[in-house]
Amino acid sequence: MTDNNIIELTPFRADLTRAMTRRGERLLASTDLAGEVASLEPLEAYYIVREVGLDQALPILFTLSPDQLEACIDLDCWNRYDFVPDRLDEWLTAFALAGPRKLAKAFFSLNYVMQLLFLTKTVTVYDPDTDQVPQETEEKDTTRAMTPDGFYLLELKTEISLKMHPFALLDALYQYDSTATHQLLSQVRVDLETQIEEEALRFRNGRMEDIGFVSPGEASVLFSRPAVCPPTLRYQKPIDGLFTRVPSVYASSLVETSLLQQALSLITDQDFLAVLEQEIVLTINSAVTAYGEKMQDVKQISDIAERVRDTISLGLESLLSQQESNCQLDDVDAVAKASNLLGVWSITDLFRHGFAATLGLQKEVKQALREPKFLAWHSLAESKQSDEPVDRLERAFVVALLGRHPLRSGFDLTEAENVKAFSCLAEINVAHARLKRLVAQICS
Repeated sequence: MTDNNIIELTPFRADLTRAMTRRGERLLASTDLAGEVASLEPLEAYYIVREVGLDQALPILFTLSPDQLEACIDLDCWNRYDFVPDRLDEWLTAFALAGPRKLAKAFFSLNYVMQLLFLTKTVTVYDPDTDQVPQETEEKDTTRAMTPDGFYLLELKTEISLKMHPFALLDALYQYDSTATHQLLSQVRVDLETQIEEEALRFRNGRMEDIGFVSPGEASVLFSRPAVCPPTLRYQKPIDGLFTRVPSVYASSLVETSLLQQALSLITDQDFLAVLEQEIVLTINSAVTAYGEKMQDVKQISDIAERVRDTISLGLESLLSQQESNCQLDDVDAVAKASNLLGVWSITDLFRHGFAATLGLQKEVKQALREPKFLAWHSLAESKQSDEPVDRLERAFVVALLGRHPLRSGFDLTEAENVKAFSCLAEINVAHARLKRLVAQICS
């Protein structure tokens, strides 16, 4: 049996293989789509729908549970602290393709405050008997309609462009449950929009934490220096109630060979492996928040998962080099020692050690910028910069090192600004030498 076959049979490799089978295209081809979708964790369901695309994922969409759909809306329809109604409109438009009943059922399955928020963003509700209704004028183009029960006058808010007319949604809601719809509009009429949005955000943040997305403040811990000594306590069993699987969009990055992947392949204790997988997902989720990336872009999310993988691998190697200065990563003993470190340090701490290993490069760049000639080169207006491809690469190289998390860039002529995380100490050493040559060249 070859070494490759041994790796394929490890518990971690098996977990990743199972995750990869839950990709969208394979799911759509399943003979038991409803059963397969029901088994998905909310985060998995969201990334699968986004990976396939709303238009192509309709069969999956129509079988989502209320919890799965709510997680999708939480992940997709907010920009940090701001609700984006036109994104929820995209999801509702997809459900409308299955008819008004399916549309209404999906809308009513959302959190009540979210229902209020979408309606208050799209329509103004008047009681003609008691409210002072503004007069319609030629200068202001207004669209109005009475509700089917004759109680309220609705006015469309035109500042938001939507695919589905809000009145069509309300018509579907009245057909499905006129009493609940009347109550919704009664609430929209009297509540302040800002209060509704604040309450919706608070509930959404709580649900986001339940699926592993902490606040930006907590996520920023990733970009802080790690502790010198490991914690005295280390979880040996997974946290109950938290997700138990690695989503396929993360697994596709973790399946590639890296020091982290090799170290994880030596873990045979299923409970402890589940702990590590939970921590990996939490760290990737935190990184998505800390980098400020939008969760709608699956390609970008996959890139973040690769950065996390590489930074953790760098953290493992950095700790190994502190134990043994001549550590060789292709040595079987080195991988075993890296695997042992997983039992000592949390995945988040390993990321922080990897991050710390890049800070020396950033310090060198900042010192170089004290040189007038280097500062002038770096600050040169884009219109005056050289057209030479090499110069563009060097600029991308320097810019990436100056970010919140020093990254590796300027290595691809076709995509000069493409960035990756440093994955090993050898790449950092190459970057040190490159920076030294560049500073000498510019300042000579």
